[in-house]
Amino acid sequence: MKGSLYISDTNSHQSPFASYHIYQRSIDKRVIFHNSYDALVLLTIISIRAKIHNIKIFALCFMSNHIHLLVKAKQKETIHKFVNEYTSFFSRFYNKEHERKGPLISRPFGRALKYTDKYIRNCKKIEQYTWNFVSYFKSSHPFSQKIDLSTSRNRLRISIRQIKSLYSKGKNLNYTLLRNLFSEINKEEALQLKDYIIKTYNPVDYQAAISLFGNWDQAILAINSYTGSEYDIKEDDRI
Repeated sequence: MKGSLYISDTNSHQSPFASYHIYQRSIDKRVIFHNSYDALVLLTIISIRAKIHNIKIFALCFMSNHIHLLVKAKQKETIHKFVNEYTSFFSRFYNKEHERKGPLISRPFGRALKYTDKYIRNCKKIEQYTWNFVSYFKSSHPFSQKIDLSTSRNRLRISIRQIKSLYSKGKNLNYTLLRNLFSEINKEEALQLKDYIIKTYNPVDYQAAISLFGNWDQAILAINSYTGSEYDIKEDDRI
């Protein structure tokens, strides 16, 4: 299934690599992300497909019923292929998990970059939200205690080894793998493991984003301008 999308070309005449704002919404505005598993599956798929197609990602944000990416590639056709692949893969996993059929992402729409007082006031808020990945610029574990493998329980160490192995082989995570990875661990370990998965698969090139926008504060402002402030993905009790 190839999802519809809005792609805004931001600087195609300034560089051999053009930047694009991709804005996708679910069909009929229905919720896409019911929990952290949904977001983690999509994150890992995007990460692996971006590597395969040599896509540079400046910003990424998941909200309840839509997603945003700011990316760079040599050709717009590469962007379309990248988006169609991660949309198709995710829809297949998602439909099986949630026992549904048919399109998941449809109806293209979008908006241009804009700097307003509202967005400036919300800049601190976005750094407290997991799924725009801003907090991972300064820390590999912004929402949990740092993992100390020398004192961690064996079950957590096993999960970390599995994640390392899957990522090194270019494999994304699916729902079955996630349930296995998070089984038999406590709440704090689950938070650590979620941070570890995001850190490992995080496709955002922060230094490239800083270069694009001039500095980190401007990068945050731009990310918030692209995505808005509708941060309401439901988090699992365990994660």
